[in-house]
Amino acid sequence: MTDPTTLLSAIDDQRHVEPDDIDPERTVSELASAFAAHGITLPSLGLDGPSMLQPFVPPLIELGRVTEETARKIIQALATRDLR
Repeated sequence: MTDPTTLLSAIDDQRHVEPDDIDPERTVSELASAFAAHGITLPSLGLDGPSMLQPFVPPLIELGRVTEETARKIIQALATRDLR
């Protein structure tokens, strides 16, 4: 059986997110603004409720399901971004 301390340490190593860097609400807002700049709205964009209750991992951001039209807009926005 795996020692729980070892397991938690492995999870922390994989995530490697500093607690001060975690602001999921700001990230959701920035994502919404970035998508909006390309004429894209994700109606389900938000925080994943169950992950907010997990004490050992950062909250997940729910991008949700989209129509094919929205998916194509995302593809176009990603394909035409400025690669500096």
